[in-house]
Amino acid sequence: MEQVRSARPRAGIVGGGIGGLTAAIALGKAGWAVTVYERAPEFTEVGAAVVLFPNALAALDEIGVGDQVRAVSLRYSSGAIRNLRGRTLVSRRSGDLAGGRDLAIVHRAELIDVLARAIPCECLRTGTRVTGVGVGGEIVTDAGVDCYDLVVAADGVHSVVRQQIWPGEGTVERTGVSAWRWIVDAPPLGFVGQVWGIAGEFGILPSAGDRTYAFAGARRGIGSLEYFADWPEPVAQLVANADPARIIEDELLEIRTPKSLTRGKVALIGDAAHAMRPHLGLGAALAIEDGVTLAAYADDLRGYSKARRRRVHAVQWISRRMSTVVMPANRPLAVARDVAVRMSPDALALSIYGVIKRWRPQPIACPPHEAASRFSP
Repeated sequence: MEQVRSARPRAGIVGGGIGGLTAAIALGKAGWAVTVYERAPEFTEVGAAVVLFPNALAALDEIGVGDQVRAVSLRYSSGAIRNLRGRTLVSRRSGDLAGGRDLAIVHRAELIDVLARAIPCECLRTGTRVTGVGVGGEIVTDAGVDCYDLVVAADGVHSVVRQQIWPGEGTVERTGVSAWRWIVDAPPLGFVGQVWGIAGEFGILPSAGDRTYAFAGARRGIGSLEYFADWPEPVAQLVANADPARIIEDELLEIRTPKSLTRGKVALIGDAAHAMRPHLGLGAALAIEDGVTLAAYADDLRGYSKARRRRVHAVQWISRRMSTVVMPANRPLAVARDVAVRMSPDALALSIYGVIKRWRPQPIACPPHEAASRFSP
């Protein structure tokens, strides 16, 4: 039995979030023995909900958990984008912008639960703090040193692995944008979609279990949800009734993606590789894409880096510029935005979103003789 284990490539994954768990499942399918290190005592996710576009769902289907995720999600295809006067700016439904397919809205904690349950418990090391990583595949914890054929850095925007292996690269940058996210235990009342205002945006989406996912973002200098108190309904009502104990508030951060996403036996995925602004709703989706793509290129890390950097750079570039569209700095810019967006042909919006969200995964080769025991630690 020991000879079988030593003959199989081993992957150590630092971080048990969406990207890390996806990578573990994907690498397991590719025949790797995986171990996930998570410093928290259990697998949880800080946040509210996440929108999964067809690109993310296709990746989850590739690793065999798509149906389970859909079972705890809410299918969604409608919604609109309005300005502060209630005027519709984008007439296309969200599903149309995603290629005529439904989207899935799922609570982050429920997504994490589905992913974690797809991995045997013996492969998950919770309550384990990684203190160091080496380019040769070493992972250092309080318990000692383990050696792997591949180390996956999935430890977020403040990645310890990136700071150690990529010193001077992947600098964390403050955007000055404040963000608020919360769940309301009641279905949306009336309008569903986004409101693009002046120096801020507000989103209202349905969530599974007759709940509502509310989110807001505002430029530097706006530090309170009170800024949205006089926005058109149902925004004002959601702000007035928001439970402070359930609101997640933080500043949006982004990083400059390193020139290469791999170094030695170490690969970056998710926010550790390319944290960005959330205006395209692709943060979790890109982490899922990374994990599945890494498994397809596990024997060619340079190929993984090349495949991901091109896509990530395109999405980062668009997401930065979306800030000026979604939350212009003043009223004249907002008026110009409204006119430009309303006059833009639907074909333009479809082409932009189509390039981003119609990505499909490269199939992962599964060694037949490894299928039964692919997750052995």
